[in-house]
Amino acid sequence: MQSDLEKGMGKAAELWFRIGSYALFMLRSRNTMGYGIHSPYLFYIARAILPETAAYYCFKDVEGIRGELLRDKTEVGVEDFGVGGVGKRQVAKVAKVALKSQREAQALFRLVNLVKAETVVELGTSLGVTTAYLALPNKGAKVWTFEGSKALLGIAKQNWKRLGIENIESVQGNIDETLVREAEKWGVVDFAFLDANHRKEATLRYFDVLAKHAGEKSIFAVDDIRYSREMWEAWEEIEKREDVSARMDLGTMGLVFFDKHFPKQTFRIRL
Repeated sequence: MQSDLEKGMGKAAELWFRIGSYALFMLRSRNTMGYGIHSPYLFYIARAILPETAAYYCFKDVEGIRGELLRDKTEVGVEDFGVGGVGKRQVAKVAKVALKSQREAQALFRLVNLVKAETVVELGTSLGVTTAYLALPNKGAKVWTFEGSKALLGIAKQNWKRLGIENIESVQGNIDETLVREAEKWGVVDFAFLDANHRKEATLRYFDVLAKHAGEKSIFAVDDIRYSREMWEAWEEIEKREDVSARMDLGTMGLVFFDKHFPKQTFRIRL
């Protein structure tokens, strides 16, 4: 077992990796704004979809719930199958760490809307705010979301009920056990958001399960690609997958495309 000193040094190394990697991204992505992207579709995403700031009808209600979660001092028991362990945590602290920013979550909403997704998969429900953004573009679509923690999923369900969202199918348990089983029920997965186990091997395994269901127009978003060296290595490995064409590195997360008409190339775009 690792000593406390070794664990501390490991966390410090990961923190410095995160800071250095993101700083390098900011330098490399400076003033690109989509220029150099020859595909009209990818250029449209980079120039129109990702930078858009217009508010859709549902944003205010979702953000109202985000604000409540960030102020909620209630303690809940949280299981984490990704890094292991069970413990009590304040809802507010979970929200501060786990929720995607308003800008990022709303970018996901616009991407789901763009591809007119009928089947959406999310790995890592947490408190359900991002899930709501994935479900609201098309209330006739089906959103499958996977979460290890029963307590967090319970809060998420309450949030969806308040928002009047009824097109979410939640799956509680260890994703290592539930994902393959549930994937048998799917046809094409139009949009997927991977934000669960932040380990290289697990991320690649989940990606490969989902990629079997990717269509030509599917978009997968991989979160926290600079969270650790392991996650960055997973992101780099995804580029080598034969079915992957273009990728967009947005800094904190990455987008993966499967259309063979796109160049097998990575574009760095500030979100």
